[in-house]
Amino acid sequence: MTSSDVNSDDYYSVLGVAKGATAQEIAKAYKKAAIRYHPDKNPDNKEEAEENFKKVSEAYEVLSNKEKRETYDRFGKASMNGQGGMPSGFSKQNADEIFAQFFGGQDPFSVLFGEMGGMGGMGKGGKGGSFQFQQMGGMPGMGGGRGGGMPEMMFGMGGMPGMGGMGGMGGMPGMMGGMPGMPGMGMGGRGGGGGRRRQPEQPHIISAGSAIVVRGLQGAAQHNGKHGKVADYDGGSGRYVVELDDGETLRIKHDNLLQRASVEVTGMQSQTGMQHNGRQGDVEGYDEASGRYHVRLPTQVLALQPANVILPKGARGRVVGLNSGAQYNGRVAKVLEFDREAGRYTVQLDESNQLRVKLANLVL
Repeated sequence: MTSSDVNSDDYYSVLGVAKGATAQEIAKAYKKAAIRYHPDKNPDNKEEAEENFKKVSEAYEVLSNKEKRETYDRFGKASMNGQGGMPSGFSKQNADEIFAQFFGGQDPFSVLFGEMGGMGGMGKGGKGGSFQFQQMGGMPGMGGGRGGGMPEMMFGMGGMPGMGGMGGMGGMPGMMGGMPGMPGMGMGGRGGGGGRRRQPEQPHIISAGSAIVVRGLQGAAQHNGKHGKVADYDGGSGRYVVELDDGETLRIKHDNLLQRASVEVTGMQSQTGMQHNGRQGDVEGYDEASGRYHVRLPTQVLALQPANVILPKGARGRVVGLNSGAQYNGRVAKVLEFDREAGRYTVQLDESNQLRVKLANLVL
């Protein structure tokens, strides 16, 4: 690995890696460069930092994607025009999305530099877990109430980095529960009991534990098509925390998720299609261009329009194509029931609003 040259026209030089670099070496180089040039780490020179941040993100977007990297190696930077808006259209938003996906919602500055965000007095040092900071009023289980408060910490490990010799901690008196995981504090941890306190179910939010497929990402397109599950929802950013089957964690918007619902085939009119009516299958993908789901049946995969799919109770879909009630288009709603005689769903928009919509007017 060589030093990064952000002014180079060569993506490998921008990241400071050799042309034959492995995926791991490219990821490591991006991590180092993205942290170095992130505007939040350069408050006195934000404009220049933002440009450099976009350059290293653009380079990583190409070199971390197998198909784009092969095209780039053969035809150079000019061949990237039109691929995800790159390179001339590469924006700060694209760079921010790549950064968010790469670090999986963690606070990378804490992870890499041992800094505890707003927790002055805890110092530096310690090994281990990943953090995500979200401001909240008090700390349940500590008599905190709503005033003052400390940032909520999501522990990736039993120990607490940055707290000196407290490392593995068997328990902390007065904190209603022992380590790791700190049950009773709403923090959750993988190392022990408890678990992060979940928000009450809301009709416009896909439930935690739901199986999903990633789709439509531009800034981190290498994740499209991957399977995973919803771990949590961050109402402040409007993003889901998604744990992929390959072990990575992403923070992505609703439009970049496809719920892998078990559905029923209906309304097929062709001679070959009618035999599938009433059969159950699993949604495994969605083709934006054709507007069809990919539904896996026991013996084959069908490409079906929303009008030929009955979504199950509890599924979340986006309301589309309404003429009367057009103000609801784009809203996410929960399926409460399906009236077979009328051919309509009853869906819940929020606490006070329900709709009755046709199959074609609700899309995962």
